[in-house]
Amino acid sequence: MTASDLSLFYGAPASGRTVAFGRVGTRSDHEFRQHVAALCTALEAIDGNRFLVYTEDSYAAAVCLAAMAQTESVAVLAPNRQPETLKRFAAGASAALIDPDIESVDLGGIGRLAPLPSTGGVSPTGWKWRRPDPDQPLAEFRTSGTTGEDKGVAKRLRHLVDEVETLEKLFGEGLTERTRIFGTVSHQHIYGLLFRVLWPLFAGRAFQTDLLLHPQEILPKMTDAADALLVSSPVHLKRMDLTGELKSVATVCRAVFSSGGPLDAETAHGIAATLGQSPHEILGSTETGGVAIRQRSRDGEVWSALPNVEIERDSEDGHLVVTSPYASEGEAVEPGRFRFRMGDRIELRADGGFLLMGRGDRIVKIGEKRLALPAMERDLERHPRVREAALLVLERGGQARIHAVVSLDGEGSTRLLEGGRRSLSAELGDHLAQRWDRVLLPRLWRYVDELPRDAQGKLPHARLEALFDPERRDPRLTSESKSAHRIERRLEIPPDLSFFQGHFDGFPVVAGVVQLRWVMDAATELLGQQPRVAGLEALKFPEPLLPGQKLSLEAEVASRSGPIRFRLFDGERTFATGRVRLGGPD
Repeated sequence: MTASDLSLFYGAPASGRTVAFGRVGTRSDHEFRQHVAALCTALEAIDGNRFLVYTEDSYAAAVCLAAMAQTESVAVLAPNRQPETLKRFAAGASAALIDPDIESVDLGGIGRLAPLPSTGGVSPTGWKWRRPDPDQPLAEFRTSGTTGEDKGVAKRLRHLVDEVETLEKLFGEGLTERTRIFGTVSHQHIYGLLFRVLWPLFAGRAFQTDLLLHPQEILPKMTDAADALLVSSPVHLKRMDLTGELKSVATVCRAVFSSGGPLDAETAHGIAATLGQSPHEILGSTETGGVAIRQRSRDGEVWSALPNVEIERDSEDGHLVVTSPYASEGEAVEPGRFRFRMGDRIELRADGGFLLMGRGDRIVKIGEKRLALPAMERDLERHPRVREAALLVLERGGQARIHAVVSLDGEGSTRLLEGGRRSLSAELGDHLAQRWDRVLLPRLWRYVDELPRDAQGKLPHARLEALFDPERRDPRLTSESKSAHRIERRLEIPPDLSFFQGHFDGFPVVAGVVQLRWVMDAATELLGQQPRVAGLEALKFPEPLLPGQKLSLEAEVASRSGPIRFRLFDGERTFATGRVRLGGPD
């Protein structure tokens, strides 16, 4: 495959091979070209060449990009489906290609089209196909830095096609046309688009069109495929049961890819023990495209640059400087190559590889003392009950203070339920105080199932900050009834609940630990004091709890020693059930 091999974008004769598969069945190459031809006709009738695109169907996304290439248009890829996001990104667009089930969105008066048009019997030859110019602008992604301010990053067709060609050269050996591509990362971001959609599209392999986030969904489908490849991220791989769930695909999974941040060594080695090889980790950014790769079972902690990518270390501050044909921003050093300074600090090795030394752009000053936030985060993660931690600085009362967002392990979550947030926060503060001046310690703490990463695995500042907004942490209480042994609250889940941040992009759900928090709040009201938790029993979450849902929370206890039986439901629908076993006093 070469940069000029754009056959699926310029309409070579259609075949019957499968392009994509999913809940709606399979999509053939012939159908793909029909859909592209139909969409091209629709786009040509619109005045303008800049289109907002948001679809949760990866096949429809591929159709949109092919049609953009044909009509010399640009796809503005919105990172999520939230109404305010779509409204903001619609500014300056000629029309919006968004899923039909996204209703009541203010698009500023522009028209909307279905990303996957009705073909109406259109033939692939119903459009006069042209060979796209590889240098034409094709897509605009959104990315955000540590400030939380997002920006558009434009990509030309060649940026994407050239990188796909490199992926096939590096990883295509051993894959066949029968290999099915599965993924847990969104195609709205560059890593997901390249690895889940464009690489298989150009290499002739079928890709999963649905975004499946949970291991219980995706792993059985990989087993059924019998020949599979998984494109994922650290946040999703860490959720997998490495000795149980993942073992089910050991004989069918050809490779695992991970990007969005370094994968922790424990997860990487656990996957290697189960599958026989650790994931291929990809280091990159929206601005640079792919930069480097490593596979811990082969390379340890050392990263190696992708072909045609040059790596430097800034002599002043140790930052990674990349010169690459896949980069679309930075300093133009020669035709088709940009030099871009990244936020990662590195240590170069004599063999040309490098080690990541953390981010270099998160140095803050608190009380006249300088603090490297990544260093304190690493110390916090050394506590045995902490899985991950993220720190940020927020102004409170005119003073800058450190705030902490923490993901706990199972025992840590139990401690949180038993002793409350204040007790656990004091314990973690004492842990940090062994090294850090107390003026630097976090003043406010938030505990979550998972850190609120976006689909690329990044931690946008705005998502972390939202967790400290007291107006968006609880459901709306619309009514309440209470007796000596029972309490029932009628609740409504606001669409801007802060706990939706990062759980999950494109499909926000209320995490189980958050539902348990609401149960314990109700139990405290019922008992007149915070109950001491000895354990959780028969815990089930039959249906996901979504934005806008109205529901009842029911908690009942026969005696003050428990157990507390609880249920979250709406009519015949049940969202959570279980029992909280209570312990006696210390």
